[in-house]
Amino acid sequence: MIHFDYNDGNYSIDFDNGQITVYDFDNSCFGWYMYDLADLWRSGVGWTSREQDAGKRKKFMDDYFKTALEGYRSETKIEDSMLDKLPLFIKVTLMENIVDEFECMWNNGEEPKCDEWLSYCIKCLEDDIPYMGFFHEIYSVKNPLSMRNEIFSLFVM
Repeated sequence: MIHFDYNDGNYSIDFDNGQITVYDFDNSCFGWYMYDLADLWRSGVGWTSREQDAGKRKKFMDDYFKTALEGYRSETKIEDSMLDKLPLFIKVTLMENIVDEFECMWNNGEEPKCDEWLSYCIKCLEDDIPYMGFFHEIYSVKNPLSMRNEIFSLFVM
């Protein structure tokens, strides 16, 4: 059983004792534990999304993920071999987010449309750009995770 929406908005930390309380289990389902960790990684980019230096963003995300992984492993066993698959599971979270966006449009009776965020996600998947492009030249600190940035013209077909 996984949370399926494990992110910084769905837990709180008691800084007096370090106790973490996780909530919002309405999307829980059976799946890979790595999905939860990849989704946590995906949501964690917001902490450093405006950092200009990709190396500093990478260092922050490595430290962020190491801390999150320590906490996760205190409750659930994660094999080291599975951690090598983090980039793949981040892609899975992107696919799930894309499908969810279109499902929400459908359920609301809206015409399907690709906004800048969806276009960015799709571009990362199509061009096999790992880690949501967060360390790639496609990424822009001015418009994080959006195809509306200064290099967009390089990718327009």
